[in-house]
This record gives sequence, C-alpha cells and structure tokens, in this order.
Amino acid sequence: MARGSSGGSREPGGAALMGHTAKTVRRFGVSVILVAALSLTGCVPTADPYPEIPRFAKSGGQTQAELDAKLSSIEGLRFTEAAGSKPNVKGNTGYGFRFELDPAYRITDPVALVDFLVESAWSVRDGYMPNTTVEFDFIGVRSDQIDLLTVGEQAGWVPVGSQSKFGVAENGYSSLSVWISNTGSRDSERGGVANRERLGKWPGDAPDVPKNLVVPR
Repeated sequence: MARGSSGGSREPGGAALMGHTAKTVRRFGVSVILVAALSLTGCVPTADPYPEIPRFAKSGGQTQAELDAKLSSIEGLRFTEAAGSKPNVKGNTGYGFRFELDPAYRITDPVALVDFLVESAWSVRDGYMPNTTVEFDFIGVRSDQIDLLTVGEQAGWVPVGSQSKFGVAENGYSSLSVWISNTGSRDSERGGVANRERLGKWPGDAPDVPKNLVVPR
C-alpha cells in the first residue's frame, strides 16, 4: 500500500501535537517542583541576599575613586589595595588596606595614619558598609619598628591585650585588625562596640590626609 493512503502508519497530526504538549507540561512540572524544593532549602540565588546591610549611599562620605586619589597623593606610601568586600556566605563585609613605605621616606605620625585610614574606610559610600573589621597589611622599614598593632592600641582602636602581638617581621611587615562589628558576643572586648560609637553613622565624614604625614629621611 502506498504511503499517504488511509492505511498509512504515520501518527495523525493531532495526536503528535498532544504528545508534544504532554511532554512540555511534564518538563514544566518538573521545573516548578525543582524551584519549590530549592526555595525550601534556601538554595535559590537571589539578587540581594542581605538587604539589611547598608550599601551604595546616595550622599555623605566619599567615593572609592576619591579615596584612591587621596592615597595616591601621599608621597612615600604605595597602596596596592584599598577596597571593601561584598558580603560572604555569612553576610560579613569588611575593608582592607595593603601598603608599603618607600625606604627613602619615614612616617612622622603612625597614629594619625591609622586614624586616617580607619575613618577613610568607614567613609566610602559606593560599596557595602563594613560590618566586621578594617584590615591592614603594611611593609615598612624594620629599623623604624612600626608595629601597626601597637599603633592601633595607641590610637584607641584596639583594646590593649585583646590581640596577639607578633612584632615587626624581618622585612618590616606588620598587620592590624580594627573591629567594627557590634553585634557579636565578643565584639565589646575586641573594641567593636566602642569603635562603632566613635565612627558614628555610615558613611562617615571623609577625612583629609594629615599634613606632613610622610616625609623624606
């Protein structure tokens, strides 16, 4: 019998369409079930998983670009990092500085430098508000013995004895963590509560670079 006659073996068009529709409905049903399951487990990605964290203020403080320009103007210091972070899986944000001193220069007032940088980190408005720490990694001249943790204590940002001291490394390296979290059980002893009161509302006022902060030796 020739193809196309009434006794042909091809599936009628209506049945084919119904079969295609049924497959589509099944696929759609599986997708709905999968999304529902992910929603129950909290695994569905969202555009803003931490809406409670302040970010991108419309006014006040300064922009990251404005801070970068100030840091670049400090002759004798080279900043390789000055940036805030996005929230991690726990909703923690922070701000970090990495910088080094040109051996031909010296820092005249380390306390004023730390004050300036902490307040600057708190003043950047076009990012997330830091809610854990402001971190410092510094390479200076070892003979200067600038230990940033000791400087942080002298500046009042770190309670004396609250952090382990490692001194100045052979290459002049030292570090500092300034706590600004004020919701944890140990934040008070780390200085976070007092530091938040000291800094005030975010974003804070943008500080000026202290005069004669770094000078030739």
